[in-house]
Amino acid sequence: MTTLMQEMGLVADDDALEKIRALAEGCMSHGAVDNRFYQLWMNEALGAAAVTLVAQNFFARVNRTPIRIALAFLNMDELTARAETVENLYDEMGGGSPVRAHTHILREFLNLLLSRMHGCPVDVSALDTPLLPSTSRLIKESEELFSSPDPRVVCGALLAQEWHAYPQLVYLYEGVRNYRKYFDLMEFHESCEYFYLHIGATEKQHKVHSLSTAARACSGARDIESLRLGFTTYLDLLSENWDEIYDAIGSLPEGGK
Repeated sequence: MTTLMQEMGLVADDDALEKIRALAEGCMSHGAVDNRFYQLWMNEALGAAAVTLVAQNFFARVNRTPIRIALAFLNMDELTARAETVENLYDEMGGGSPVRAHTHILREFLNLLLSRMHGCPVDVSALDTPLLPSTSRLIKESEELFSSPDPRVVCGALLAQEWHAYPQLVYLYEGVRNYRKYFDLMEFHESCEYFYLHIGATEKQHKVHSLSTAARACSGARDIESLRLGFTTYLDLLSENWDEIYDAIGSLPEGGK
């Protein structure tokens, strides 16, 4: 990895590169990835009310992903890092096609699943129930984080967003398989395009880009702590959100089943 990074023209030294990669890989043991909600989601089929709660709060923050990436671009000061971030944003926005935008594809899937579960049309983006406090806090504070005047904090937050996203989507997809009965077999896989897009290629490339972007922001070990601040703060917001979603499911009648 160090040789590859050096070939890409990164300015960070070997020690800094190893610390950045170790930081990124550390997300797997953080509560943003290793939490009670994912275990529940993968192991049990939940009722309509619980799935609606999960879908509404997840969609609300994922719907802001392009905003966070755009803010990251605005608050970076290195040309190649900005170019890589634009490519990330281009992917998220469906290459310029509104119907291929990732948030649109996710919304279509969630609307279909919820409509089948409730037996009536449901639009996940127009539900009357308020978002959980941690979801609103995550949206607000993460956008403040991506707007930091310190590019290293911004790159750390972006690193966290991209490195937690791959396991997150693997776990969410495994849980979605508990609801296959609401679809024909072929329809189910066609409807799961959002997950396949990210698990298959997109998030792998975004992980590489975010690592490169973070390394470009660091000229030495001194910058790592600012990077770590952005990284850990974003993961902490995610962890708190999944914990509150888990507790909210438990508060539903019969534990959301």
